[in-house]
Amino acid sequence: MLSDLGSVVIKDYDILNREVDVDAKVRDSSLYGVPYPGTFVVDAAGRVVERFFEASYRERFTASSIALKLGDPIDGTERDGRQIETNHLDVLAYSSDPVVAPGNRFSLVVDVTPGPGMHVYAPGDHIYRVIRLRVDSPEFLRLHDLSYPPSETYHYEPLDETVPVYQQPFRLVQEVTIPMSEETDGLAASAGAMLTVEGVLEYQACDDEVCYIPAEVPLTWELAWRPLIRD
Repeated sequence: MLSDLGSVVIKDYDILNREVDVDAKVRDSSLYGVPYPGTFVVDAAGRVVERFFEASYRERFTASSIALKLGDPIDGTERDGRQIETNHLDVLAYSSDPVVAPGNRFSLVVDVTPGPGMHVYAPGDHIYRVIRLRVDSPEFLRLHDLSYPPSETYHYEPLDETVPVYQQPFRLVQEVTIPMSEETDGLAASAGAMLTVEGVLEYQACDDEVCYIPAEVPLTWELAWRPLIRD
């Protein structure tokens, strides 16, 4: 533990928290004036290669979600996933963390493999339904921006149309935060309680001849709760 009288060091590093409480939307004396919490990733040579900071000391990225963001998911996370096959694509849905606590920021992952000759649509300037993950419940989850990988360009010759698509296997990552509250504290403290997250994968698939009607794939993630360790 290092003493920082007058917050001189954290001011020099510009990590003094002057923000408001994320949930209450008001200045919280327990947050204001403390340094932003952060995680540094160091390589084998001792160099800092990544850093992740949050506004609230009560809400943190999990180690597994950081590993996933860096493209090196912890082994075994996919084993508990749910595999779904449709007429257009294969889906594997899993979570970065099998066990979560209030304050955790973790990732819901959907690995998508388009069928032979199929493509689905990436974000862009076009009229087709973009593939996306919609998280419906529980309502207390706070959703962050859905992460898309780089797309490919597809040229449909009959219409001389060029659109961004995914034709090869790709991954969608939805980061979510479990806010700290009496509700989530109570759920986490209940013996054997599970966190069930329900959502839908929306997409429109096409091949070189046919554009199929938009479709939806219901998805469910089952995670175990653990109480927040405060000591």
